[in-house]
Order: sequence, then structure tokens, then C-alpha cells
Amino acid sequence: MGLEVTDVTVKFGGHTALDNVSLRALNGQITGLIGPNGAGKTTMFNVITGLQAPHRGKVMLDGRDISKLPPYRRARRGMARTFQRLELFGSLTVRENIHVAAAQYRRRHPSAERAGAATGQLVERLNLGHIAEVRADQLPTGQGRMVELARALACRPRILLLDEPASGQDEAETVEFSRVLREVATEGVAVLLVEHDMDLVMSVCDELHVLDFGKKLAQGTCQEIQADPAVRAAYLGEADEELVESA
Repeated sequence: MGLEVTDVTVKFGGHTALDNVSLRALNGQITGLIGPNGAGKTTMFNVITGLQAPHRGKVMLDGRDISKLPPYRRARRGMARTFQRLELFGSLTVRENIHVAAAQYRRRHPSAERAGAATGQLVERLNLGHIAEVRADQLPTGQGRMVELARALACRPRILLLDEPASGQDEAETVEFSRVLREVATEGVAVLLVEHDMDLVMSVCDELHVLDFGKKLAQGTCQEIQADPAVRAAYLGEADEELVESA
């Protein structure tokens, strides 16, 4: 199973941000949600996580309707998210940021591994040892993205939503990020990725959903999306060239 969103519509005044959009993100796969700026991608994330109530539509997680649940209850059911803007605890170290999430998880699941041990494993898994004692507000954006991912993984999510996680990363950091995402998916987690880095998207995603002006433009494998003339027409200039170069 995984995440399934059906017929979601969101309106802001006279503007329709999402128009009858459906998508899925299956367990064990990385699903991409792409589209030009203003296409409605972040609005969809807000609907999925409960931050935005849709005018109509339904959100299902592992076969259960969570459309009416507040964000904290969706999180308790295994939903974790990162944001476009870094949301780290700036006055805490990298290790402490991860430990907060691990401790919260163990509080709800007393039989789980101790927070300190879980934190140490994530620091090692994401190669954060060299910055583990550095305050988060002293990190460059690329490293901060990795810490956000580690903190999300400390919650042991069933569905992981990542909103432009490669923003601010250099090439080496993006390669490392890709490695971790693939590992997470192989463990059975459903990963939903919003990202403008087409090289990253095309290298890690099993399926893509494309939005344009709030409407579902296309759905398919990376190869199918690259060959879709409607998708290519939606990406102008540099973005279109990235799609072509990735084909």
C-alpha cells in the first residue's frame, strides 16, 4: 500500500490551486511530484499533511482515510515531512536535533530503541559524524538538508514527504542524499519527492506525477514522462533543457 490522494481540489478565493488531482506513492518506491513553479506541488503536500483543508478530495494512508485527521495525528500514523525552508532547531547541535525526534518517537513507542542509540545510528548512516556537535544555525544549507532528513527518519516514517530537499546541496551532497533515499525506499517506506533538480528526480524516482497550473498533466515512469510532449511543453527554457539532457 502507501499513500493515495483522490480528486483533491483546493481554491484560494477565485484561484484554483489544485483541480481534481489524484496521485499515489507506493510503499518501497520513490515517487516524484514535479511541475513548474506555481503548479500546486507544495499545496498538495499541505493537503497530504493536514496543513491545508481541501474543498474536496480524500487522503488515504495504507488503506485508511486520514482526510479529517489533524497534522499531529497524521504524524503519529507514520507521516514525516521536510519543508522548502530549513526548519531545524538552530540553537541545538546536529546530534541534538536528531535526538529530539528520536526521543519523541520512543515516548510514543516505549519498546523502541533508546533515543541515544537511534540518534547515533542515524548520525553514522547519513555520514554526519564530522558535524554532529555543530550548532544547526552554523551549517550551510546542503548539510542542513541532510540533518532534516535524519530527523525525519528518526520518527521511523511509513511515508516520507520531501519538499525540494536538494536545494542548496552541492553535487557530492546530492549524490549522498540519493543514496540514502534509495536505502529508505528499499526498507519499505513510501517516499514522495518534490524537486526541481531533474537529474536527481530522473535518477531516483520509480514513478512521476506532473502538475501544471494546478492540474494533473501526466503520470508514468521517468522514461514515459521524458517522452511526453505535453510535459516538455510545460517546461520552458532551462527546465526543458534539463528534461532533454536527462533523457
